[in-house]
Formats: sequence, C-alpha cells, structure tokens
Amino acid sequence: MKRLRIAVVGTGGRAGAHLSTLPKLEPIYQLVGVCDIDSERATETAQRMSVSGYTDLETLIEMESPDVLLITVGPDGHHVITEIAASHGVHVITETPISITLPCADRMIDAAAQYGTKLEVAENVWRWPHERLKRKIVDAGLIGEITHAHLWYTSGSYHGMNAIRTLVQSEAVHVIGHAKEVGDSSWEVGVVEFENGVSLIYELPTRRRGNYWEIDGTEGSIVGNELLLYRETGTETYPIQTVTTDMDGVLVVDHARVDTDPPIIWENPLKVFGLENADDVARGAELHSIYRAIVEDVEPEYGAVNGRIDQEILIAIRESARNGGEPIDLPLTKITGHEEKLHREYRERYGVDPFDPIEKQKSILFPQRGVVWAVR
Repeated sequence: MKRLRIAVVGTGGRAGAHLSTLPKLEPIYQLVGVCDIDSERATETAQRMSVSGYTDLETLIEMESPDVLLITVGPDGHHVITEIAASHGVHVITETPISITLPCADRMIDAAAQYGTKLEVAENVWRWPHERLKRKIVDAGLIGEITHAHLWYTSGSYHGMNAIRTLVQSEAVHVIGHAKEVGDSSWEVGVVEFENGVSLIYELPTRRRGNYWEIDGTEGSIVGNELLLYRETGTETYPIQTVTTDMDGVLVVDHARVDTDPPIIWENPLKVFGLENADDVARGAELHSIYRAIVEDVEPEYGAVNGRIDQEILIAIRESARNGGEPIDLPLTKITGHEEKLHREYRERYGVDPFDPIEKQKSILFPQRGVVWAVR
C-alpha cells in the first residue's frame, strides 16, 4: 500500500481534530510537517506530533515535499494556499467552506486544473455513519417519494445544505431569502426549490434548536435520527443507531443500522483504521478520499464542485435577503452584491484584492517567510 506524505496548514481547533485522526491512518499517510503564522503554535503542535513546524508554506513544501496539503485555516486563505500548493504539484484537501465566495472557489478549481492536482473538500456531515445510513434508507424507497425538507442550522449552514442535497438527490434551482438582526445575532430563513420538485425550508436560528434536519416523503419521514414509516395502523418509529465494536480495547464504529424488516445497514469500510466516533469516521473518509483520488487517479469522493454548490445556495439566499426577498434562480450566472461586499471586506482587512496575484497575497498569510522550526 502506497504511503503519502501529508502536511497541515493551520494549527487551530479543527487542525487538532484532524491531527487526532491522521495517526490512525498511518498505513496510508505519513505526517511530515505543520505550518502556522503563529510560531509558538507551530512549534507546540510540531513538537506534539514529532514533525517539523514552519511559518511559511513554500518553505514547508521545499523542505518536506508533501504529496498532500490539508488546509485548516479560515476560508479567507483557502484560495491563496490552494494556488500555492497546486503550483508546486501538491494535492489539496481543504476544510469547509471551500471559500468565502464563488469566484474565490473558482480560482481554486482553476488552479487545480491548471497544475493537474486533486482538490477535495473536507465536508464531514454527509460522511457521518447515520447520514450514510439515511442515504441508504432513501435509496431503498422506505419513505417513498421525498416531498419536502426542513433544516435548522446554528452556524456553517453549508454543512446543512450538504446534508439536504445528499438526501434529496437533486440540485437547487430557485431560492427566496429573508434576514433580520435580532439583538447581537442574525436570523435568516430561506425557501429552496429543487429540480425534482422538493421544497426546503431553512432557518438559521437565534436560540434553542441546534443543527437539525427532517426529510418528509409520501410513505415516511426521517426526523433527526429516527425513521418514521406511515402504516394503515399508525406510524412506526425506528431509531437510527450507530454500533461500535471493541478493537484491541478501543471502541470503534462498526456500522449504522435501522431495524426495519429487513434491516438497513451501512458497514464502515474504514473500520480497520480504528475510527472511534462519527466525526472521526468522517475525517478518515475525507482523507481516504483524497488518498484514493491521488493513488488511483480518480475524482475525489465529494470534490470542489460539490463544495461550491453548498456555498452557492447560501450565497443566493443571502443575496435574495439583501434585495428584500427577491427570488433568485440557480445556478448563479454573475457575481452577487453579497459577494462583492465580502470582497470589499477582504480588501479592507488585508490591504489586497482577493484576485491579486498570489505573490502579492501570500505575504498576508505568511509574513515571516523563511523562518523554520526544526523540532523532529
């Protein structure tokens, strides 16, 4: 089995989650370095992981020759880091969202195409065991024809759009949005119509409900982590379960199931790596996706285009809200006012345009070029 060299850019909270999963994938990955503009964080993380720490991406690439770069910095920097990596022939898996705007996402997609590198988006929600099982439930026809869906999300609503798109299995064609400031927080709601006739009501709430979604069909519904089947005698309810098994004293995810007759089961294909919970399984699947794409020269399992579509729906909802609830058709054919506002904020924050040459932008992210912490 070929082993790829991987480096991580960013050493914050999400990087920590990935760095807890990577050692379990040791048969297919070797962690070779970490990078952060904060030298103390880079050094601390590097020491903990027994690799070298860097404050400059190109120095890391020159010194460590990674096959894959995992981006865990904020989305403002995704297009810059992706283009730098791609220009050096390094494949990229990036945290979500793919980028702040669609033109920035397109710059990433174009860079990967130009240099012949793979680009995967680390969207984790649809890769959770119970979400994989929900897809199998829909595919098996248990809830009949899907009619509508509901989605509540507290932050990162592109994750929720991913969850709904995975189950609805159709693309959005029309949105209407509304937004309002409530105290120190914002509230937004959207109505999304899909090509297959399914309608979605989406809300980013101010309190109470967390990240939660429901899918309704002609013969049943998936409500959170329960399957409801409509029978002549009444509604039957089945819990969606994630089942663990003991591997060398560690409980790892074995499969997800719903005990209908017959039961529907999703087997964890990565069980051998000892992944311990839903997000661990998702991170393992993300990393395995870019690994397989590189080694077998196939497309990543989710890919940049899907990550872009998740953002596009939210951008359209926010553009509609910005224009007093004006209906918007998808796909978007031109840059929105909402995106132009984000580009202005980028220029104000960093003093450069997001479409300036990468040579001009990279100093924003890596101002201490050439400083290296070798802490093997």
